[in-house]
Amino acid sequence: FDFFCGLASEMKGDTLPRLSSGLHFSMRQPYGVVGRIVPFNHPFMFAAANLAAPLIAGNSVVMKTPETSPLSATVVADICNEVLPAGVVNMISGYGLPAGDTIARHPLIRRIGFTGSIGTGLAIQKAAAETCVKHVSLELGGKNALIICPDADLAEAINAAVAGMNFAWAGQSCGSTSRILVHEDHYDSAVAMLAERLSAIKVGDAMDYASQMGPLNSAAHLARVTELIETGKTEARLVTGGCAPDGDQFRRGFWMAPTLFADVPGGSSIAQKEVFGPVMTVQKWSNLDQAIAIANSVEYGLTASVFTPNITTAITLAERLDAGVVHINGSKMHYVGSSFGGTKNSGLGSEEGLEELLSYTQSKTVHISHGQQ
Repeated sequence: FDFFCGLASEMKGDTLPRLSSGLHFSMRQPYGVVGRIVPFNHPFMFAAANLAAPLIAGNSVVMKTPETSPLSATVVADICNEVLPAGVVNMISGYGLPAGDTIARHPLIRRIGFTGSIGTGLAIQKAAAETCVKHVSLELGGKNALIICPDADLAEAINAAVAGMNFAWAGQSCGSTSRILVHEDHYDSAVAMLAERLSAIKVGDAMDYASQMGPLNSAAHLARVTELIETGKTEARLVTGGCAPDGDQFRRGFWMAPTLFADVPGGSSIAQKEVFGPVMTVQKWSNLDQAIAIANSVEYGLTASVFTPNITTAITLAERLDAGVVHINGSKMHYVGSSFGGTKNSGLGSEEGLEELLSYTQSKTVHISHGQQ
């Protein structure tokens, strides 16, 4: 909110070169009412962050909270009730199609922002187009590659891979570094180091600060993750995890241990599909062209990470990797003012920067004529 408040004065138009016929300039105006649809994995953060740009741009917002984690967004609604006029922020909850579908189809909502799965994003695009022309932005999934080059500091790269996998959220994050692409010189060591790190993660009650990873979001999501893992067991080598952790406390609830697959074929489902759970895969490469081909082989293009001290290699990979965000010798971080968005089926449009703010406005050109036409 602080960042977008500071950007408010950048919602400015252009003055065109003066012509003999008059004055010509453009201005930016809000859409009026916009819709935002929030996913289950970061419900409080997304509910708050997704309000900032539309509100600063001058819109009111109708926001749908996630079906399986709606409560924290209502805290944001309570805060909004304290500081904003009634009707500026509107939170609605609902299970199944009607709530989100109504936002997508409503003819008075001409701007929609969605964060979530590819399937739902496609459905929103289709539903929106059936009523009128709308501006739809999508921040969808990721199958993000972290490439470890032969000259990389292996320990540093492994630390970044584990941190980037977002085990604190049980891997339920679109930016998770779920695919580790390791040069053949480091492959065996990388697999061993990752197995040791994942096996040591303390899984437990998410309300216990001693826990490093909690449960998955719902029974349905656990079933989907389990199905992908079971398929993965037939395609690749399971190194660790692949089931609920041991212990009586894990017999109830939606638990999955941190899971690692090695020797993963490029065309396998576990290498291609976004699991959205605590599952990492390791693939081997021998030359940069092969690493790039593996990284770009999926339908997603959200983030990528590269570990190398060689600036030429880093720039080459940054240019050739098909991703909206590329980290060099780092992973997962978001930086205020730096736009975040994906390519291919990972989305359309960018958030967290000036581009997001301007996307919640419409440009209007004004011609003021004087003198002889």
